[in-house]
Amino acid sequence: MTTNTTNSFLPYNLPEYQLQALEKLGITIPTPVQADVIPLVQEGRDVVAQSQTGSGKTLAFLLPQLQRIDTTKRDVQVLVLAPTRELTVQIESAIREVTEGTEIRSLALVGGANIDRQLEKLKDKPHIIVGTPGRILEIQSRKKLKVHEVKSITVDEVDQMLELGNIEDVKKIVGSTLRDRQLLFFSATMSSEAKDIAKRWMNDPVFIEAKKGEHMGRIDHVWFGTAKQDKADTLRRLVRAYDVNRAIVFVNEGDRVWWLVRELNEMGLTAEGMHGDAAKIQREKAMNGFRDGKFQLLVTTDLGARGLDVEGVTHVFHFDPATDAEHYVHRAGRTGRGTQSGLSVNIVAPEEKFIMRKFENALGIKIFSKGLEQGKIVNRRPGQPRRPAPAASGKPAKKNGKSKGKKK
Repeated sequence: MTTNTTNSFLPYNLPEYQLQALEKLGITIPTPVQADVIPLVQEGRDVVAQSQTGSGKTLAFLLPQLQRIDTTKRDVQVLVLAPTRELTVQIESAIREVTEGTEIRSLALVGGANIDRQLEKLKDKPHIIVGTPGRILEIQSRKKLKVHEVKSITVDEVDQMLELGNIEDVKKIVGSTLRDRQLLFFSATMSSEAKDIAKRWMNDPVFIEAKKGEHMGRIDHVWFGTAKQDKADTLRRLVRAYDVNRAIVFVNEGDRVWWLVRELNEMGLTAEGMHGDAAKIQREKAMNGFRDGKFQLLVTTDLGARGLDVEGVTHVFHFDPATDAEHYVHRAGRTGRGTQSGLSVNIVAPEEKFIMRKFENALGIKIFSKGLEQGKIVNRRPGQPRRPAPAASGKPAKKNGKSKGKKK
């Protein structure tokens, strides 16, 4: 589908409260996905949209759905399903920002939270519910959630739903609503399986797909070569060279999160960790501290970072390379949010260089080779020999797995 373009939200006839909220948020020009999706949702069409995180997809589905809510009714009229607690909370927060001062009531329903408290809040008769599929099904099984008045359902991050094994729960929830409801699928990447499901569940869906590479237009991509055993020190030097205040560092395995956090803290940086298997309280503590600027670096796995949206993240560091192009897209999308620019930095061992070429080809992007010389970032030309890493890093060989490096 060809992307629509417009330099304001006025053509969409959004209610005044939404226009005021957008102005307050500093959002005046719709993003490409918003320009494509909003008119289709207003028309009542089923939509499948591939849109990178940070491209404005949340408002793309929320604004027109909220516009259709009848506040004189005391029924749930809109459902938004999200794969993780973090993403659910962020979407509900966006709803509150946009509907401030209105009579529209919203509620987040997530697993791990007190279900009795959530059941009590349901008595306030929310018009829009955002939730994880498991918790919504659990409440439905108790006959505490009626969905016969639901006009529209959004399934956010469909590919993550598939990956996390939640799609059967989604199917049950969708099946419990009326057949004439509107169904919207959104995802940063859209697998063939997700598209097949859409064709089975939807009525004549419209498919919107970002052009190759278009979804990361505000993000620059670079890579730095280093020996595998020197990756932690290279990360330290890069954080100093880029003068990083807030960045996310990705590793591939949960047990490496705490190892790297310990290494970075010993090197004089401030870091905290989070992964998907961590306790809810620990994850919330890490996220709140990161948002409040209490530490520079949040070290996490792909699962731990599902749905993360933190303002002011200027850099994403791939300490371990992403397992595939789709995961690279999710990671890189944690920076360059909205109208901001960002930098995706790959720390690459010699045996991992081929992965950079693979991502370039798959995503239609250029990942530029860079180097570090005397604490400064320098460009590398193809075939240019690398100078030995400066001894100024002061890192003697490790003993007993612990870093004895000089703090800088």
